[in-house]
This record gives sequence, C-alpha cells and structure tokens, in this order.
Amino acid sequence: MRITMKALHRSMLDVINTRYSDLADLQEQLATGKRLRRPSDDPIDVANDLQLMTRQSELRQHKTNIEDGISYMSITETAMESMNTLLQRVRELAIQGASDTLSAKERGFLNKEIEQLTRQLVALINTKYKGDYIFNGLQTKIPPILLESSSAATVDDYDNLRMAYFNAAGAAVGTSVQLFKGFSGEAVTNIIPGTFSLQIAGVTYGENTDFTVDYKAGTITILNAALAIDVTPGTANYDINRVALTFDYLDRGRDVYGQAVSNRGIIERDIESGIAMQINIGMDEMTTDMESGTTLFGALIRFGQALVQDDQPNISGAIDRIDAVFTTILSAQSKNGARINRLQTTLDRNENQYIQVTSLRSELEDAEMAETTTRFMLTQNVYNAALQSAAKIIQPSLVNFL
Repeated sequence: MRITMKALHRSMLDVINTRYSDLADLQEQLATGKRLRRPSDDPIDVANDLQLMTRQSELRQHKTNIEDGISYMSITETAMESMNTLLQRVRELAIQGASDTLSAKERGFLNKEIEQLTRQLVALINTKYKGDYIFNGLQTKIPPILLESSSAATVDDYDNLRMAYFNAAGAAVGTSVQLFKGFSGEAVTNIIPGTFSLQIAGVTYGENTDFTVDYKAGTITILNAALAIDVTPGTANYDINRVALTFDYLDRGRDVYGQAVSNRGIIERDIESGIAMQINIGMDEMTTDMESGTTLFGALIRFGQALVQDDQPNISGAIDRIDAVFTTILSAQSKNGARINRLQTTLDRNENQYIQVTSLRSELEDAEMAETTTRFMLTQNVYNAALQSAAKIIQPSLVNFL
C-alpha cells in the first residue's frame, strides 16, 4: 500500500498532538496538585468527590452552627451565674431583715439595696447576644422586661401622658384604688418598692401615713381624705401645678402595637444532618417557679414592700419565695449546661468527621506527586522522541512540490 506524504504528515501530527496532550495533562496535575479537575478525568471518582464535597460543606456549616450555639449559651450561662450571685445577696438581706433587732428605718435602708439589685437583675434578663435579647424567645429584638417610669417633672410629661393616674374621687378612707398608665390606660403592676412619691400642690404625702401601696398589684390605699381626688388625664388635677405622681415599675416587653410579647419561643441550631437543638431559655422558664407560681420579680417586689412597710412576717416569708426562684434558676442553669456539654461532644465528633472526609477527598483528588513526576518525565521523553523522529522522517524536498 502506497503511503503518501500527506498521510505521513497527518499521522505524525496526530502522534505529536497526542503526546503533547498527555504532557500538558501531567503538567497541569503537577501545577495544581490535583488529579481530578474535570468530570472527564474520571467520571466515577468525580461523582464520589462531589458527594464528599457536599458532606464537607454540611459539616463546615454544622460546625459554625455549633460554635454559635455554644457562644450563645455561654452568654446565657454567664448571665445566670450573675443572677445566682445577686439572689444569694438578696437572701442574705432577707435573713438580716427578718431579725427582731432591726428598726423600720434600718429595714428601709435594706430596701435601698434591694432596689438596686432589682435593677441589676432587669439588666441581666435583658442580656443581648449579637444585638439580640437571649431570654425573650423568638422576639429577639424586644427586651423581655421593661423598666418604666411615671414621670411628672416637666409640662411635657403631662402633655404626653407619661404620669400615671388614679381616680379616688369620693373614696372613703381605707379604700384601695388602682393606678393606671397615663397613655394607654392599662393597670400598673410591679412597682419597685421605695420609688413611690405623691405630691399635691407641692405638699408631699407620706407612705404608711397618708397612704399605703400594694407594689405588686399597683394599688394605693387612701389613709388621708385629701387624697380622695380624681387624677385622670383631662381633669384639673392632671397638671404640673397640682399632682405629681412618680415611681418606677416593671412591664413586659411590647411590640410596635403595644402588645405584651411572649418569651416562650424556641431558637434552634442545626447541629447534625436532620438534628436541631434548642439553645435558648425563656425568661418565664428561668424565673418562674411553676409549682408555686412565684416569679423572680414578684418575690423581690413583695420582699421590698415588706421592708418598706416594716412587715416582719412577710420579710420572713420572702426567704421561701426567694429560695423557690433560686431553685428555678439553678434548674435552668443545669439544663443550659447540659446542652453546652452536648454541643461540645457534637463539635468534637464533627471535627473528626471533617478530617475523615477531607482525607477521603484528598485520596480521590490529589495527584501522587512522585508517580506523576515520573510519568511526566517519561511522557516528555516520548514527546521529544516523536518530534525528533518526525524531523528525520518528514524532510522537505523540491520533489515534494513537483
């Protein structure tokens, strides 16, 4: 069979191009360190590698979720530890206040500290993590508890209905009347003991002399007929020159519509495939004794009221209420600690799995450098030999152009 020059040229170019393609492929493997760079390199191994890549991405995201959950619960743990410390101090004051040797004035001094401890506990309940309130369930942009005030310092306070009010018009001495919020008209509750002040036309009326206060219920009992008046907004008494009613009180966090929000929502993090874990604890879960119904701030307010009113039996009773709340916080703290331990264990397992998956991917993807280098040198020699042989076989001649 006659082999033409054109056929010889085509055959030699095919051989040279094939060898050059092999050389370029090996050179790319050496440059990247990867054996698999495109599906055509090894379809089965590439498919397996893509599955491992997906698994690796899942593990990486789960690790991020776990670490975020641990950080979230660590902030929770720190806040609860501080609450325990403050409650221990409250209990010490309750024991001290129950002593027969203390006078009414000295118990009033104790309430000054209880007031500050209450304010500090409010700050702890409103702890944030990354700008979110951690004890208010799903309502993370709303504080679980608010420290509000009935203000009567300026005309603006009256114009904007910041001062609370009551209506005791025609009430007999000994009658209890409810306090209401000036703006919304809702009943006031959970007043901080020791913050209450009532003035009429510049005259300051004394607690336990002219009136008494039920700080938890938000009512005052009239003991002086001069207080049997109507202070409802719109009346002459709701004026800076007449009645000044000031105090601080606690309220639930509220949404933009003014509605109290729940703090029982669950915040979860995906920690493994198909497994999510709760990382938050709501304020009610942490501060309310479900058996007795005693709440943290309810116990503090009752205790402060007993100190202000020199009520020794209720001061003694405050110890049991404080213990009930203390136990509830300890229970929540134990639950939070158990969750942290679980996440730590899961994190260790996640890291081990990530190392295993990374190793498997490396076995599939990575080029064996020694073997690849040897093959590259061999292929290079073959390529050079192909070039040299082509140069000897295909030599241009004038005869080729005749």
